[in-house]
Amino acid sequence: MPIRLHHLSDPVLRSLSSVTEDEEAVAFLLEAEVSRRLLLLRALLDAATETPHCDTAAVRVHWQLLEAAERAAPAAFRTVLLDPQVGVWSAALVRRLTRPDPRATPDEAPLGVELGFLGQLAAVVHVAAGADFAVRVPVREGRVFLPGLGRATVGGDPWGTARVWAQDGVVRVAAGGVTVTLPIDPEKDGPGWEGQRRLRAEHAGTTLDLALDDLGPYAPVSALPAAGRLSPARHAAWQRWFERMWPVMVDDRPAGARALAAGLRSIVPLPRGERLRARAASSSDAFGCVLLSEPDEDAEVLPAQVGVAVLHEFRHTLLNGVIFLTPLFEECGDLFHAPWRDDPRPLGGLVHGAYAFSGVVHYWRTRGLEGLAGFEFALWRSAVREVIGTLRGHPALTAPGRALIDALDEQTAGWQAEPVGAREQRLASLAAAHHRAAWRAHHMHPPTAYAAHLAHAWRAAERAGGRPDGTARPEAVLRAGAVPHPEAPACPEAPACPEALPRVEAAPRPEAVLRADPHACRLDTLALLARLRLIAPAEFRALRAADDPASGVPGALPADLALVDGDAVTAAKLYGEELRGPDARPAAWAGLGLALIECGEPAAGTALTDHPELAVAVSRALPVPPDPLALAHWLAH
Repeated sequence: MPIRLHHLSDPVLRSLSSVTEDEEAVAFLLEAEVSRRLLLLRALLDAATETPHCDTAAVRVHWQLLEAAERAAPAAFRTVLLDPQVGVWSAALVRRLTRPDPRATPDEAPLGVELGFLGQLAAVVHVAAGADFAVRVPVREGRVFLPGLGRATVGGDPWGTARVWAQDGVVRVAAGGVTVTLPIDPEKDGPGWEGQRRLRAEHAGTTLDLALDDLGPYAPVSALPAAGRLSPARHAAWQRWFERMWPVMVDDRPAGARALAAGLRSIVPLPRGERLRARAASSSDAFGCVLLSEPDEDAEVLPAQVGVAVLHEFRHTLLNGVIFLTPLFEECGDLFHAPWRDDPRPLGGLVHGAYAFSGVVHYWRTRGLEGLAGFEFALWRSAVREVIGTLRGHPALTAPGRALIDALDEQTAGWQAEPVGAREQRLASLAAAHHRAAWRAHHMHPPTAYAAHLAHAWRAAERAGGRPDGTARPEAVLRAGAVPHPEAPACPEAPACPEALPRVEAAPRPEAVLRADPHACRLDTLALLARLRLIAPAEFRALRAADDPASGVPGALPADLALVDGDAVTAAKLYGEELRGPDARPAAWAGLGLALIECGEPAAGTALTDHPELAVAVSRALPVPPDPLALAHWLAH
């Protein structure tokens, strides 16, 4: 199969720079991915030939068999080549062969096992062609995986070899005296054989047909190990979920559904995650593969939850395909707030997020403007607009990258003015503001000297007028000589030695610096609770009445539930109690700020939502946690 030259034309780029998906553009990316996989195979062959630790003779035998298979069944060869398992294997092996020493580390399979996967590819193509053949392939921990067909268990030497052959239409795998015969329909299980099962759904003439990959040895995302072989009951459940998801996708986004059906290749099932925190992921090495945890079973939520997750990750796949053809951004060291992540993200992560979530917003927009759909639309439209504003004009974007962001900017600009229900808008605004402030509370830090002197100013205000209540303004304390200019040398004992500090005029607040907090986790708690309140009000009420709501929804505390429920007075009281304790969450300052705003104290609340890192720093610098309400008022002046 020849490697083609692919040119990303302006019309194709415009089709891909959209909040919807286009079938012809997906077909273009698939052809480019075929060429990329061929290049990987060639690079693998060249590297193996030049590596002293490789069995070059075995590699060449498998290569020749693969060439013969491609000549015999080019369409089958293309299908196997596009299997996501082949993409992950080939990319990882090329990277391994370029290491100074490609021999196995403790967590890797022997090099010969990985190189021998070429023979397994050749065997699968020959099976599809209905041709007789015979080949020796590696055994991986007692099993032989045939991509797209299934897995044979032969036992014996964990890293031995097996013979795979076909004669008169019957395919067998044998090793160590054990012979496994593939069923006539290889999707079915048989003695020693686990078939590669599929998920199928059809609606209004559009068919979805993809592999449920619970057998493949190559994890597309190493941090998310697959659930393993599913029971027949779990496979049937996945089939039901996709049958329920597909009509919604086709009815709401018919063109996008056709594009998704053309490009999606497999689903890797993950174990069920936390309530309303379904996990989904994709990999640039596995075009068309989505890793997805089992969804929540809420009848009215499940189809949209599955559909959004699949669509979101599919759009990541499309953008990865574009990036393989043309760079959209240059590498830079900047890190940013991404409204959908707990951690600071690089520029590329923002580009990916803007692209994926613009499709998500479009999906929810078609579902209505009230209830869960209205909330999700309002939440993610503001997130997309925030990130596009960050990206617009960034110097690290290339010309195609700027064109992509400009196109998304134009298509999403009008969404902000579209009305949604008042309840849905309040919850979305609350969740968005909380995430932004909680992110700052964790990751943004005022300069150390400034934080120390603010803490000393607070203590000086306490000495000057009892408990600070907002009447002793920090600027006034600065002018009184309690705190130096933030660039002045810090006094190691500043809180205890005011006489050592020079008397200077107040200076503008210095910029906070970003230092990623690895402990930032579940900053989406308010968004999750908002969803629960919308789709399962009885469950939400029970959670609010519980002594330990975090046992039901990890990360949720009573103050969060009260804030989402509109009980701002109780929320402020509970956040205050938490912040007086030794183990307060940094995000509690964000919650307190939002509660104060809803209680009619916008100045104090905004001080905490705009710069919660100041409250965190002052509180941590003091021997005893300050009164959080008084600190909020003090910081507001």
